[in-house]
Amino acid sequence: MRLTVRRNRWTRATLLATWILASGCQRLPYIDESKPVPHDNMGRVALEDSEVKKATLLSSSLSMSMPKMAPPRTTNDPEAAEIWPMTLPEAIRIALDNSEVVRVIAFGAQGIPVGGFEPTPLNTGAGAGVASSLGSGTLQSVYDPAILETQIATALSNFDTAFTTSLLWGNAIQPFNNGVQGGSLSLTGTRYPIVSVNDSLTYQVGLSKRNATGGLMGIVHNVNWSYQNSSFLVWPSAYTTNLQLTLTQPLLGSAPLPGQAAGPPVGLEANRAPIVIARLNADAAVWRFKAEVMAEVRSTEQQYWNLAQAHVQLWAADRAVNLAQEIYNREQAELLVGRGTVADVAEAAQRLEQFNLDLVTRTSDVITTERQLRNLIGLPPADNRRIIPVTPPTEARLEPDWDSSVAQMLSFQPDIVQQQILVRVAELQLLIARNQLLPQLSLNALYQFNGLGQQLDTAEAVMTGATLKSLNPVIANAERAAGLNQNPGNYNNFITWQVGFTFQAPLGMRYPLANARSAQMVLLRSKAYLQQVVHQTTHSLARFFLEIDANYKQFKTASRLRAAAAQRLDAQRAYYEEGRITIDRFLDAVSQYATAVATEAQYKTTYNISIVALEEAKGTLLAYDNIAVAEGPHPRKAYIQARDIQQAHRQFHIPPDGPQYPVPPVGPPNGDITQPNPPPNAEDPNYPPMPAPVGPLGPAPTPIPPHVPTSTQPFLSQNGGSGGPALPAISSARPGSGTTGEMTLTSGPAGSGSSIASAMRAAGRAASDSGTGRSSPPPEDLPPLPVNIELPPLPPEDK
Repeated sequence: MRLTVRRNRWTRATLLATWILASGCQRLPYIDESKPVPHDNMGRVALEDSEVKKATLLSSSLSMSMPKMAPPRTTNDPEAAEIWPMTLPEAIRIALDNSEVVRVIAFGAQGIPVGGFEPTPLNTGAGAGVASSLGSGTLQSVYDPAILETQIATALSNFDTAFTTSLLWGNAIQPFNNGVQGGSLSLTGTRYPIVSVNDSLTYQVGLSKRNATGGLMGIVHNVNWSYQNSSFLVWPSAYTTNLQLTLTQPLLGSAPLPGQAAGPPVGLEANRAPIVIARLNADAAVWRFKAEVMAEVRSTEQQYWNLAQAHVQLWAADRAVNLAQEIYNREQAELLVGRGTVADVAEAAQRLEQFNLDLVTRTSDVITTERQLRNLIGLPPADNRRIIPVTPPTEARLEPDWDSSVAQMLSFQPDIVQQQILVRVAELQLLIARNQLLPQLSLNALYQFNGLGQQLDTAEAVMTGATLKSLNPVIANAERAAGLNQNPGNYNNFITWQVGFTFQAPLGMRYPLANARSAQMVLLRSKAYLQQVVHQTTHSLARFFLEIDANYKQFKTASRLRAAAAQRLDAQRAYYEEGRITIDRFLDAVSQYATAVATEAQYKTTYNISIVALEEAKGTLLAYDNIAVAEGPHPRKAYIQARDIQQAHRQFHIPPDGPQYPVPPVGPPNGDITQPNPPPNAEDPNYPPMPAPVGPLGPAPTPIPPHVPTSTQPFLSQNGGSGGPALPAISSARPGSGTTGEMTLTSGPAGSGSSIASAMRAAGRAASDSGTGRSSPPPEDLPPLPVNIELPPLPPEDK
């Protein structure tokens, strides 16, 4: 029996342990599974999804509706319904007109942008996610200088007149255990608590203003009315008025007490320093904006020349495809009559496909480069128009003068000017910090007019000089001692004045000394930054001097290389037709010719970009392109508000000065309204007109950008076709070009479906057939050979 009981005990203990371990290792649910869990109706998911697809999300969630845009072009449909022959000044004007936010691409080595040819991403800092991860900093906008301009008014507001007023009513009913406190004195009979009733009215109005030296002037008028059930009062209710004139003028310094803010600056220069700092910050914002505008103009020109280069390279690829197709067709014909070989046909087919591959790549490059240019100048990716650059690139040699360029850089480079402004700001901040090294010593003055009366007008009259019958306690006591009756006298001019000095200073002056030391270090750092900025910009200037020289020589060498490749192609074609050379040599000549044309376009583009980069490094790019930064018109709402304010204040007659809001301008909204004035030393032949570019650049800049569509090569044309009218050929007159060129733009019917390659071929045929009526060999449709230039001699060979 005992064994049975013990066995039962062990069984129970084992079951208990098993339950405890199981309960300790299991995962408890976070919700009560015994309760019913609501489920969504899954049958509505498809319906809701279709409703979401039908919803106009863009128009309902954005503050502005998205415009309708044409689908982007691809290599399947590279053509557009219309050709847009765009000049470089036109591209710059469109970019500036569409640039509320300035779009730039970072300039890299040899004109290759840092991070690609797309504009710098905009980071608004709105929050985490895409908005904060697009870019590392915010872009400049046309509103940034205006925002900084408001800091001037903020600094001036410290000297605005302050108006204060208050009107307070009060009522107090309170028992007192003291008769004196309650307004009564009863020494006989039974004593009781005194009930005091007090009604009050307090009115205050005043003006205060800080003067230019830091003093605070004020004028305050106080009116106090009081009623009290007291037996001590002459009148149950009375008005007490006063007019206070105060002046607190700091005389020494503005050292703050521990844990407190610094006092007002002392002296005219120290009080003007915050205003001057605000003006300097606004000027620095304008120079920053100018720097960004120059970067945008440089980016636009850079992308414009890249688009022209892409068109030339597309023409070269299309030319190679045409020649390879002719070779392939001839080899097939030779094979059919038994004079050719399968190997020659295969080689021609292989090279034809290679050229076709390059043509597809070049076609994609043209579409991509045009889209990138559209991105820079603020146009949609596609609008049924194909942009064709028609401004000829500069081919003249630029030989800038180093001393003049350095002088222009020091005067007009925004980075240098902006850092000079920051140095001046640091100097003024050091002046304010040094003002806190001296303790505060102030002159305090008070002059007050007092008045009293049962009525308000009586109290005001007494305050301003009227007489008041009242007793003088000293005179009344003397009369009573002499046995005379106490007779009130007529008194006036109740004046209160006070003058004195206050002095306060922290013992040790550790905070003012640390603040002044910090301001000194900031000034030294600003000067070091200025030296570094000058150092960097000087190196950038020297870099572009080298790049201009090297790129020009590379461009001329590439021009001679292209001419030699054209001569070789002509000769190889004649030999191939005579059967004197094999097919591979002719195909190699075709490939070398296409590569030479593309290389020449590349170096020509690089040379023109280096000229623009030099002007940007000098800070004269805006003057070089006849661009002025000016303040634009106010929004239309501001003019409507001004009209309403004028109609509301009819006391002052304002003569009419035209319409309340400006008529929408036809031209650019921010045009240059300044008259061009010759710079100093303009007549001196030893110094070029500043900030005009230096060197043999042709005619001087004009105050209005020229709009002259010209081109250098006939392959930059409109849609192919022979029956369309031709645009007139006009010459280039862009400042700094140094060359003139002519171009005939042939046009065909819109929507003819011809490809870019066919347009290039038609342009080449139009250029070669003009005046002759017949076709000529391919090399004759090339531009004339360049003039030979002097290259540096080769180094001597080691013996």
